[in-house]
Amino acid sequence: MNRREAVIAGIAGIAVAAAVAPRTDAETSEGTNPDLDQIRALLRAHDEAFTNQDLGGIMACLTEKAAIMGTGPGEIWSGSDEIKVAYQHFFEGFDKGEQKFQYQFRIGGVTSEMGWMLTSGNVLGKKDGKDFAFPLNLSMTVAKKDAKWLIAAMHFSTLTGGAAPGSKDTE
Repeated sequence: MNRREAVIAGIAGIAVAAAVAPRTDAETSEGTNPDLDQIRALLRAHDEAFTNQDLGGIMACLTEKAAIMGTGPGEIWSGSDEIKVAYQHFFEGFDKGEQKFQYQFRIGGVTSEMGWMLTSGNVLGKKDGKDFAFPLNLSMTVAKKDAKWLIAAMHFSTLTGGAAPGSKDTE
């Protein structure tokens, strides 16, 4: 898979992190919290819409002024028009319904109106029936509007070289 394909497929990992903890480490956020349940549901909805290449479903998960940033220079999309075009291109990077996400590390926090998380793992999928896999880092900010959590900002990156000395191993 070339860099462009990896970046396009990398967006596939946007919705897979499923935990944002209340002012604590998200790795230990398995407890009951209504906000966490709503954020997990939001991420599942985005993941399902993305996997099914449902642009309307994706847009329903985002704030009005959402922004997405990729790995390379110039890979930033803000506002619904730019985000819609970006996702239409992202859909070209994988077969509809053919992706799985595996995360080994996540951390985050949530307040009454905002939340954040960082996660790292791997994306597995298919393009034209052929398997692919790549590592993915993801950060995400969520905001509450009218008692509903929405994705305000996301940043994803894919590893293009070897792991840096001192970085956490995600294998």
